[in-house]
Amino acid sequence: MKPRVLSRVLAAAVAALCLCAVCDASAQSLRVEVGARPGSAGPDEAGGRGSRHHRVHVGDGGPIVAITDDAYVAKGQVHDDDIVAIFGNVKVEGEVTGQIVVIMGRLEISGTVRENVVGIMSPMRLEETARIDGDLVSIGGPLDRAPGCQVNGQELKLPFIRGGWAGLWRLLFLLKLISLGLLFLAVLLISALVPRRLSVIAAAFPGKWGMAILVGLIGYCVAVVLAFILVCTFIGIPLALGLMFAAKGIKWLGLASIFFLIGHTIGRNVFKRDLSHFAAVMGGFAVYAVISLVPIFGFFMSAVMGVLALGIALLTRFGSEEGWKRTTTPQAPGAVPPAAPPTAGPPPIYAPGESR
Repeated sequence: MKPRVLSRVLAAAVAALCLCAVCDASAQSLRVEVGARPGSAGPDEAGGRGSRHHRVHVGDGGPIVAITDDAYVAKGQVHDDDIVAIFGNVKVEGEVTGQIVVIMGRLEISGTVRENVVGIMSPMRLEETARIDGDLVSIGGPLDRAPGCQVNGQELKLPFIRGGWAGLWRLLFLLKLISLGLLFLAVLLISALVPRRLSVIAAAFPGKWGMAILVGLIGYCVAVVLAFILVCTFIGIPLALGLMFAAKGIKWLGLASIFFLIGHTIGRNVFKRDLSHFAAVMGGFAVYAVISLVPIFGFFMSAVMGVLALGIALLTRFGSEEGWKRTTTPQAPGAVPPAAPPTAGPPPIYAPGESR
């Protein structure tokens, strides 16, 4: 990517964010039905779809921000500022003197745009009469250029996500597979290092899952707020990263414990026998992985499991058998404390319904 194009792409992206944050109120006042002149109808309304558009008047001099709505510049009209559409469509038959940024929408140009045009995850169509004096950037969406259209600046097309929404789903699926792979490695490590703690957390989960949801939500909120405060100080950025990694590790510990409980329950009810510690954890992880790959439902299930995992790990003090409340009885002077029983072999496996 050439430096000139990169700088303009960044400038357009920053302009889109600023317009969304600052100018949304002014954009709301511009939401009216389509029509360049009284009694005239736009192309979509004439087609019977009746979709809403921004009617851009000559000399408005203000930016247009369309969120889930459409922006329409009729032929013969001039809009003297930028147009930003998020989950909305933009159709330009007249002239726009500023930039156009479309994010996850659709863009059609048959008129003139004096500055840059940026489309992110958006199909873009340039008619024969289209003219763009700035740069044309298409990221992750199809670009259809009719013969005869003019682009006086540089053109950049990054089709790293092909196929529109289908491509987005494929990208999300790939990211989910990577996330599951990292979780698998973390669960393997945790199962090998602290198997006894997993058993303690799994034994406590059936009786504390309700409180675990509340504690998990509070834990997430506290972690996010503290991380935000640390990031704002700049000096505390390393501490913020450490805090987020610590929260992730605690959540992984809780997830491994829930996986163990799921696998142990499946072994007893389906296979009529107790699975080994490692087999139970891997069986629970397999069930979690399959369900989490289901669109939409899997996302919500993963979110709920994450909250439960963080909460139950905090409630049990990361799998400590003593918990957060330590009860110590004073010893008589000169009394000899009892010797600790010898430990040998693998740690005992605790499961709901078993006596310890």
